[in-house]
Amino acid sequence: MMQILDSEKEQKILPLFRLAFRPFFLAASMLSVVSMLLWGGFWAGNASLAGYMYSNPIWWHSHEMLIGFTGAIIIGFLLTAVQNWTGNPGVRGWKLATIFAFWLTARLGMFTSTPHVAWMVIDLVWLPLAAGFLAHPIIVRRQWNNLFFAPLIVLMTVLNALFHVIALGESDISLRAVSFATVMVISVIVLVVGGRVIPFFTWRGTQTEQITRIKGLEYGALLPSWLLLLNVLLPLPEQVSAFTLPALLAVTGIMHLIRFVRWRTLSTIRVPLLWLLHFAYLAMIVGMVLLAVHYLTGSVDYSVALHVMTVGGIGCMILAMIARVSLGHTGRALQIKPVMVGAFVALVLATLSRTLLIAFQPTMTIQGYIISAGLWALAFTIFTVVYFPILSKPRIDGRPG
Repeated sequence: MMQILDSEKEQKILPLFRLAFRPFFLAASMLSVVSMLLWGGFWAGNASLAGYMYSNPIWWHSHEMLIGFTGAIIIGFLLTAVQNWTGNPGVRGWKLATIFAFWLTARLGMFTSTPHVAWMVIDLVWLPLAAGFLAHPIIVRRQWNNLFFAPLIVLMTVLNALFHVIALGESDISLRAVSFATVMVISVIVLVVGGRVIPFFTWRGTQTEQITRIKGLEYGALLPSWLLLLNVLLPLPEQVSAFTLPALLAVTGIMHLIRFVRWRTLSTIRVPLLWLLHFAYLAMIVGMVLLAVHYLTGSVDYSVALHVMTVGGIGCMILAMIARVSLGHTGRALQIKPVMVGAFVALVLATLSRTLLIAFQPTMTIQGYIISAGLWALAFTIFTVVYFPILSKPRIDGRPG
């Protein structure tokens, strides 16, 4: 009876707003395509800049890719996953549309207007609103092990506010410090979620023996991750942070590598939905180690190390996850079209052109930016085209969601 009643209610809701993954995965992917084309055009000298991008291109790129794009994907994923965790229906209908409307309005403001406190206010609504909808069923069901996601979203809101204060010229805090802290918050979310789902997906997708969790190893990987986040967020004396930051980056990377080697990566080579997840997790690890080397010796460029994490780790993890989640939550088989394999390869190549090409051929830095941006745009254009009918139409099995 409940299934029937839910289905009847669903008929009154536009399919796009029946679960959070639908509008956020689709619109965020579109946003990243437009943003990366403009970014590549900027470096090629062919882009006609407007809005926040004209005022401060680096700010705009950092903010929109970390908050506008990645933040939207995280919200879409978490507000969908919480339904599975708790058994309570996920946020949908007008509540979901309200969150999305604030997100979309802020994004349009970033493209069309110069920095103003009004856009800051609008952009600071959607994340805490989503955190509230996320926390409520978790608290009701007393699933305290999942509650930490809500304060992390609130923390992203604080960092979002700092981004805007910088854009308004009202803070002496450096853009690099805020963007780095945001990357670290996102990295913890990626590592926690990845550590939960990648072994399970690998086991099911390769039909091999189940990958068991070793509690000591899990704690050994996650504890330094949280300590790293605290180190980045808490004000520490410069001489203290100069030691603790690279040490925690290195320990976190090494411990996650030890965790990662048990996940049978070689068995995933024939399963694109899996090998991109493994590539992304490994890129997160490599990026952290490279950042540690940068802070210790300066022999690795900061931007190169950071983009190993952001393009290779976060970007590839996002594309692999949204490709899989969108299929599973619309009642489809977990099999992607060959063209999506092309999208996966394009994003891996975007990672390599933004990192290895620039690291080994510094004279091609600008070309690396342009190539990487173009390949990213290609990857997410393919996703948008292939998944638009999947995300904008009802589930094929008739179930709610």
